[in-house]
Amino acid sequence: MPDRSRDESAARESKRVARAVRDQATAKRVYGEPVELDGVTVIPVAAVRRCGRQEDAEESGKGRGCSCNSARPVGLVVIRDGQVEWKPTFDLNRVVLAGVGVLGLLIFLRRR
Repeated sequence: MPDRSRDESAARESKRVARAVRDQATAKRVYGEPVELDGVTVIPVAAVRRCGRQEDAEESGKGRGCSCNSARPVGLVVIRDGQVEWKPTFDLNRVVLAGVGVLGLLIFLRRR
């Protein structure tokens, strides 16, 4: 008869290792490969969002869970002459979305 606690311990350890590998892979997606040109190093930075959880699907016996990942650029880390500088990116889509939201709120409040 197999030892149930040993099987459960092995399963927990496997999930812990998978989680650590996934977290490390996510960190690599957030910070891009450094690019150096004329003594200036530029590191691209992105915001990464995960929507699904693989652990839940594995525990329920359904196998690998589907997850949706999305990434959007948020800025650059610029290293020049020993000085580190953050350069945020301009996201026109967010500006337009915020403007539409404010406009909708103003129209709503005016009708009241």
